[in-house]
Amino acid sequence: MFQSLGENTTSDPPVVYLPGIEGSGALAAQFLLGAENVFNVTRLHYPGHNRMSLEEMADGCVSALGENGNGSAIWLGDSFGSAVALTIALRHPRATRGLILAGGLTRAPGVSRTLAAARMWDMLPSDWRNSLLRRRLMNLVRKHPARLLRSVADDFLANGQMDYVSWRMRLLAAFDVRPYLDQIDVPVLYLGGEDDGIVETQEEARIIRERVTEGRTFLFPGCGHFVLGERADECLELIGCFVLLAKRVAA
Repeated sequence: MFQSLGENTTSDPPVVYLPGIEGSGALAAQFLLGAENVFNVTRLHYPGHNRMSLEEMADGCVSALGENGNGSAIWLGDSFGSAVALTIALRHPRATRGLILAGGLTRAPGVSRTLAAARMWDMLPSDWRNSLLRRRLMNLVRKHPARLLRSVADDFLANGQMDYVSWRMRLLAAFDVRPYLDQIDVPVLYLGGEDDGIVETQEEARIIRERVTEGRTFLFPGCGHFVLGERADECLELIGCFVLLAKRVAA
């Protein structure tokens, strides 16, 4: 479950990347490559052999962190990964030095819509699902040719845990940590795109500012859901500053 990226171990605390719903993190590849030169970054992936709850995924991530010799980290949740990161913060506060939520959510944007998407995913043959995903990804590549490469989209389709997407959609449909956000006393950075068609980023940013003491938000104009892929350089700069803030707060 644990995979280390890069040789940069000079910064403390480490940043642990938690991928989106497909489990590969392929669309954040450019960001992750750049991050290796900026701070100590580690990438986790979710086991693809069973249906794990968010609590089980959170516990597994913290166990993997300990196996790598670290007691705490800044958890960087990408889309679905933000639900895992928030679950870690609430279940394992001692293992949490900060949270970064990229295209993240504190509650499912629409329970009925999310469940309907999960049912539709189950009904579609796998080749139809891949064709649909490929068309959407190629549209993103054409829209952002300098930010998203065709090879990245191909990696997403080849290595993603597509058989578990509908299960994870159902986990999101039941996800709601808004009543518990006041329990999070570490710095939180929310990064989102103003043109996100999946998450209501304006609302999520407002919730973070209002309910998290050390909450900070940044929304990118003209950016969609895959904020780390579409705005890799800008995200690296913001996260680099955030790591220094989290270190000062913990001191």
